[in-house]
Amino acid sequence: MLTITHLSKAYGDLTVLKDISLEISANEVVAIIGPSGSGKSTLLKCLNFLEPYDGGEVRFEGELVGYEDSPRGRRPARERQTNRQRARMGMVFQNFNLFPHMSVLENLLEGPVQVLGEPRAEVTERALGLLTKVGLLEKRDARPSTLSGGQQQRAAIARALAMRPKLMLFDEPTSALDPELVGEVLATIGQLAAEGMPMVIVTHEMSFARDVADRVIFMEGGEVVEEGPPSVIFSHPSNPRTQQFLSRVLHERFHP
Repeated sequence: MLTITHLSKAYGDLTVLKDISLEISANEVVAIIGPSGSGKSTLLKCLNFLEPYDGGEVRFEGELVGYEDSPRGRRPARERQTNRQRARMGMVFQNFNLFPHMSVLENLLEGPVQVLGEPRAEVTERALGLLTKVGLLEKRDARPSTLSGGQQQRAAIARALAMRPKLMLFDEPTSALDPELVGEVLATIGQLAAEGMPMVIVTHEMSFARDVADRVIFMEGGEVVEEGPPSVIFSHPSNPRTQQFLSRVLHERFHP
């Protein structure tokens, strides 16, 4: 479904992604872990071209993301093409990014109606079903500011799903939440995983990554250091850098 080949990205003299190559299959849930500043979030944003990449390529269902090839070489794709590609990849951020002047239901309607041009009545029926799915139907007329952090993030997930994406991208979806609200968001994401939605999740929640992901990728210094099934990565990591990271994270969890 998603092919990343020799991907690189720099901000001035600072290289944040170094020659990354990965493949993500349909129905696969991939968790990306690693220390802060390792390039995890930048990688995620390059996948749907929220961050333009400098070298290599990203292909989604065989189509080049963000660029197009021409007889004169590669050039940035037209905005309409890039927006169409983004619509197929739902993105959920750390800080919800809901439209504050709209109700929860209006937030879900905006993309499908205004961007995809779908009939409002059809989208409304779908949106109400999604709000039921994430446990927020009774909040459909509320403004985001009246919701808890966990409710806002569940609304953001429903908004992304309203676009009917083929792949979901989660950028540390619980990092802005109070600890007691983390569980409700992880339960919603876990339900999507159980239903077969392909996902790439950048997360600091190690237990969640171990329980939900089909594959775990450990990044450090802009590189993929190690990847494999959760049972291997969390129990028998082969790379010393992975071992050190997990040892430190688990120690901090049990000895805060």
